[in-house]
Amino acid sequence: MKTLAALLALGLGALGLAQSSDPAVIKKLEKDYVASKQAFAKAPKNKKVRDAFVRAGVRFGHESMVSPVLGTSVKYKQALRVYREVLKVDPTNPVAKKESDLIISIYKSMGRPVPK
Repeated sequence: MKTLAALLALGLGALGLAQSSDPAVIKKLEKDYVASKQAFAKAPKNKKVRDAFVRAGVRFGHESMVSPVLGTSVKYKQALRVYREVLKVDPTNPVAKKESDLIISIYKSMGRPVPK
């Protein structure tokens, strides 16, 4: 599992998606995500606002998934929730789709129910 997360982090580094062990990073990404989500709720037809929400969601979702700061009982659930919100807005987002599918397959492979 750690190897897979490391490979994802390396592959997504070019997109500005990297793993950090600094708790402040995850807090900042969460703050950016919440702010962009609120802005998107106020102006859902604005393309720049929509794109900012998607970017913030992908960054926060990815960092949630790979961060050593969060425990496994939190990180995958949180990342999946964020990715589902991103996919509602941008159903073809490659990062959100790939990583949410990965999280779902991990839950299924462990015989655990996929969080709603």
